[in-house]
Amino acid sequence: MPSERISIVTALLTPFDDRGEVEHEALRAHVDDLISEGIDGLMPCGTSGEGPLLGEDEVTAVIGTVVETAAARVPVLAHVGRAATGETVRLGRQATDAGATALVACLPYYYAVEDRQVIAHYTTLMASTRMPVYAYTIPSRTGNDLSPGVVRTLAGEGLAGVKDSTKSFERHLEYLEIARDIVDPVDFAVFMGSDAMVLDALQAGASGSVSALANLRPDLLASLKRAFIEDDQVEAKSLQEEIARVRAEVSRGPALSGLKRAVARRLSARGIAYSARLRAPLG
Repeated sequence: MPSERISIVTALLTPFDDRGEVEHEALRAHVDDLISEGIDGLMPCGTSGEGPLLGEDEVTAVIGTVVETAAARVPVLAHVGRAATGETVRLGRQATDAGATALVACLPYYYAVEDRQVIAHYTTLMASTRMPVYAYTIPSRTGNDLSPGVVRTLAGEGLAGVKDSTKSFERHLEYLEIARDIVDPVDFAVFMGSDAMVLDALQAGASGSVSALANLRPDLLASLKRAFIEDDQVEAKSLQEEIARVRAEVSRGPALSGLKRAVARRLSARGIAYSARLRAPLG
């Protein structure tokens, strides 16, 4: 039977004003809207949040705003991944001080890293905090792979889980196998990071989804979770097809532009001013 321990986490967008600065009031309004729609968690400052384009102080400020607005209604999984281990650790400490529930870090990027270096990166981050730490793998952006062997090792060292944006379902199944073999699945979460494969992942035993599309259609993702838990396979399949349709619509054009414009329209219809601007060089 489907597990009720399933979470839909929004890979949160970051709004910018006409000067390119973070627009915190719009961010607060968006967070409130998402929580009211039934989202289970928020991940600020990741890929969808243009995190690599934010300075350290900006990342800390965004996390603080999200934590304050969420007000313990849902967990905040703060993305703090940077190319350098030291900077990742420093951001992790700042996110902890800001009140984040957990830390998420993508693999180091730009330089190619070996498995032993990936292990050292994450074990250093884990040793620096008492917070749960999640690895985030998105090789199309980082250029580095999170191998099943590394995940197996890190799970044994206390890694809390993985956000999988490899877009490889075969790799996702390998992560799920490790979760079943090594630790209690309650203590090790494997999240699907590709909206196109959420239902397949849930059926295979995933802990949930970290979804970019949930910025725009939190209702769709929340409904899919509910249909899956209630074992309504027809409804779940229909909702996944609708997710695919909406995803295709907003994926046209430059990265994030379609999604952000659609979110701005949705929030505007609810009386919330939200800019669709992207930070340079994207904007």
